[in-house]
Amino acid sequence: MAAAFYRDYIVDLKARIDDLHANAERYQTYELTMELLAQKNLVSYSEKKAKGQTEGLSYRRDFTTGQAVQMQQQSAYALFSGFFNLGQFLAFTGEGREQDAKRFAELLTDNWQYPTCAIHFIYRKKGQPKTTSTRMHFVGLNGEADAAVYERQARADGVVQQGPFSSAVFWEWK
Repeated sequence: MAAAFYRDYIVDLKARIDDLHANAERYQTYELTMELLAQKNLVSYSEKKAKGQTEGLSYRRDFTTGQAVQMQQQSAYALFSGFFNLGQFLAFTGEGREQDAKRFAELLTDNWQYPTCAIHFIYRKKGQPKTTSTRMHFVGLNGEADAAVYERQARADGVVQQGPFSSAVFWEWK
């Protein structure tokens, strides 16, 4: 069975995140956490609004040197925007994370050829009765040809085969 492509989902997700940045006053509460693994670096981005107070933090950790440095939110977000503009995406199921952590880490880094991004986004716009949330982990690829190559190399149970996907670990919008 072929893996599910997530390009359309990422376009929608990016539009929602961009709206949050452009119109933060429209949101009663939100929490956005993103982690990007690329080129032997981890870029972490978090932004939160609760009880009228906002806060955010971004940093980069170099896996080669072990050093971590704080980043400007705008600079970090630009890296995530670059990820969102890639040609195609596959999503990880998260199955086997705890049982075979080494294999899962190899699946994520794949010799650092493809970037991966974990996203947890919860928000409630003003006037809406409930929150909306997603928690997914994607690999970014140049296009469908790269997606086919990546899928052949990855374990079949490691990549989402059919959407919408929902498990105890990851879920599409709910």
